[in-house]
Amino acid sequence: MHPAPPTKFQLRCQSCQNLAPDPRASACAQCGGLLLAEYAAPNLTPTNATQRGMWRYHTLLPVSDVANAVTLGEGNTPLVRSQRLAAHLGLNALYFKLEGSNPTGSYKDRIAAVGMTRMKELGVTGWAATSSGNAGAALAAYGARAGIAGMLFTLETAPRAKLTQILAHGPRVVAVQGLGRDPAIERGTFAAVRQLCERKGWLMQITAHRFSPIGMEGAKTIAYEIAEGLGHAPSAVYVPTGGGGLLSAIARGFADWAACGQIVQQPRMVCVQSLGCDPIAQAWQGGHEVRPIATCNARISGIQLTAPPDGDLALGLVRATQGWAASVPDAETYTAQKMLAHFEGIFVEPAAAIGLAAVIRDLAAKKLHPDDEIVCICTGSGFKDSAAAQALSEGVEIPVVALEALSREP
Repeated sequence: MHPAPPTKFQLRCQSCQNLAPDPRASACAQCGGLLLAEYAAPNLTPTNATQRGMWRYHTLLPVSDVANAVTLGEGNTPLVRSQRLAAHLGLNALYFKLEGSNPTGSYKDRIAAVGMTRMKELGVTGWAATSSGNAGAALAAYGARAGIAGMLFTLETAPRAKLTQILAHGPRVVAVQGLGRDPAIERGTFAAVRQLCERKGWLMQITAHRFSPIGMEGAKTIAYEIAEGLGHAPSAVYVPTGGGGLLSAIARGFADWAACGQIVQQPRMVCVQSLGCDPIAQAWQGGHEVRPIATCNARISGIQLTAPPDGDLALGLVRATQGWAASVPDAETYTAQKMLAHFEGIFVEPAAAIGLAAVIRDLAAKKLHPDDEIVCICTGSGFKDSAAAQALSEGVEIPVVALEALSREP
């Protein structure tokens, strides 16, 4: 193991406020609390004009030297303004942040890029994680890029298209019975991954602040890009939520931008979960802390967690920004997926469409004003879930006609 290089950041426990002396720490050694990165002399002005994508913000990323970046060109994803849906729904400004444009097709590339870069700096030789697909694909690709081996624990129900992408890069993949449906199995799997990494000298790369405080900093750059693209903060940001890590990272990113004087106020953060697998939404609606649910009855891949590791962190940030949480039935998510494809030409996996489904619900409930400026985080490409993609055209026949009949086509 190489000695840790000097850094511009430190990890601080959010419970006891102690600093973590070990740069590889994934939890506080004193109390087991959650660690978050904090920076000395933050500066959001790009310091190197040659840096592109999310690495424009390297002064607020937990790496020692941006020259070491393990990158495939992640970040700088399109922020697309609605051309038709906004008017159809009665909104003046509706935007979609297309994270499926990242190299492996999801926002998880931002996390994997930072995580693998830091592992390379520290001389760590392996990683282990859990994932239903998108995180696994990102970690496998960036691990291959960095020359760092890995092992992934996945769900029995993970879409085969996602697993095919993962397996192409070479990590070992194991499906765990009950993962994603049983809170005891989720917690046990997380513990097993931690023990494996401790035994082998690897780093956990589970995409949650609770386990991977370094890598999760990469997802903050989504907020930087939104604020930079609009020139201000939107009214509300709708975030598909499983474990709570993405929402937490985006909220913290807007807080960074506000602290540096780039925006006047932060947007309201809206936590969107699938009805039947919505422990964070239940906590917000019930006015209590996050409690594991007995089982997951939702089918939307990528956000199926009964015991979200960053649930309390996400819930606290929803409350702090005067946001809210929504529970969306699967059928409405699939409808929103079709609407994005038909109205806007945006092809996303179902989890990436759940934010739009929540916007539609909130408009009907008068939670939104027509003048609100809304951003939906579209987390992954439609190619990630082949079964769901095929369902979009189910029942649509493609007629076969003779060449001479083409002139008679209406």
